[in-house]
Amino acid sequence: MSKKFKEHKNTEKENFWNAKEKCDCQNNDKECSCHDQECGIEIDKIQNLTNQLEEWKNKYLRAYADAENSKRRTEIDAKNLVDYKVSNFARDMLPLFDNLSLAIASIKDSVDENVLTGLKAIMSNFETSLKKNGIAKIETIGKTFNPSEHRVVSQIESDAEPNSIVEEFQSGWKLGDKVIREAMVATAKPKQ
Repeated sequence: MSKKFKEHKNTEKENFWNAKEKCDCQNNDKECSCHDQECGIEIDKIQNLTNQLEEWKNKYLRAYADAENSKRRTEIDAKNLVDYKVSNFARDMLPLFDNLSLAIASIKDSVDENVLTGLKAIMSNFETSLKKNGIAKIETIGKTFNPSEHRVVSQIESDAEPNSIVEEFQSGWKLGDKVIREAMVATAKPKQ
């Protein structure tokens, strides 16, 4: 214990005994008003300290909650930043994928089979790399039109169910649940 604390403690004891000596009460079995006043002061001190403790506890809990919320927000912001960068990169790379698809479709019969196999392997690796980064192709043919994932550029008379997709003009892509690029499609309309 520190010297100052000991001095304070001794001062309190002296004050208590001095108050007891000054007491006019001759009956030691009964409590006098002097003791009641001393007890009241002590009870007030204890109550005051309890209130301060509760106040500090509340401040600590608020600070802890703020720190946890800040940590959570930072993690969400970091994930959003990564998703933003990946989606921007994907948007830049998707035209290359489209051009490679068009090239394969246009040279099927006019080029050596080995060249075609090589181009298909490149396209497959490209799509695998996109999938590794959470980028997936939006399903189209045979699916029902979804305005958040598909953009209708034409309607074709068909026996298929109305508003079902019958042709894809450009593939659509999404990162998780976020659409990076809508698929351009044609939907079925009833034959007339």
